[in-house]
Amino acid sequence: MSGRLYLYGMRLRGFSPGCQPKQGLLWRQDDTTGLYWDIIVYDRPLTDEELRDYELDEIRPADKEET
Repeated sequence: MSGRLYLYGMRLRGFSPGCQPKQGLLWRQDDTTGLYWDIIVYDRPLTDEELRDYELDEIRPADKEET
């Protein structure tokens, strides 16, 4: 696993089975900004197809020490 984490905002629904890609999923966290239902964290970048299919926004890659 690399030293990067990839954060994505769930625009239209919250974290639930089948509502986000499984591969590389590390955890979910609350969105304190109020922009998203949840923030989900991955150990890999999601593909454009995954972002479109699951209606996710890339927030930013982060170093592990930042989260």
